[in-house]
Amino acid sequence: LFELSRIHAGVMRLSPQPVALGDVVSEALASADSVARARGVRLDGAVDQGVLVTADPAGLSRVVSNLLMNAIRHTPADGVVEVRAHAVADGIELSVTDACGGMSEEDIPRVFDVGWQGSHARTPERLEATGGAGAGLGLAIVKGIVEAHLGRVAVTNHEPGCRFSVTLPA
Repeated sequence: LFELSRIHAGVMRLSPQPVALGDVVSEALASADSVARARGVRLDGAVDQGVLVTADPAGLSRVVSNLLMNAIRHTPADGVVEVRAHAVADGIELSVTDACGGMSEEDIPRVFDVGWQGSHARTPERLEATGGAGAGLGLAIVKGIVEAHLGRVAVTNHEPGCRFSVTLPA
């Protein structure tokens, strides 16, 4: 909550510097590996070689970690979570794709709202499958950090689940 309040108050301090995106993704995948294994989810990642972005290293790590843990939480056992990153014309694009089965079109515009979890997140089957509903803060934090870097974040349905895409300027 403290981090989210700093973001919303506009007092989050960034220390932008060149960051090797491959290193950030590798560290996030390594950190999430035990959680993914315990849930029976396979992790896959690929970052184009030499992709650098000017960003706050801790903030960028938090973005990747939050997206990855969210994807693991909503992917059923035997599913795959994929992280991809590459350079684009105006910066870099990082995506995390899960196997959640997708979201309703009504839910997509609200997914980054503080505290929002979606009605499906509160069903007994979903609570059991995900190990609890969570607080609905992780994706709001992602959005705040990305926007503080003058980037954008979006989500789309992408078979077999959802794709969260982050674009950061060069």
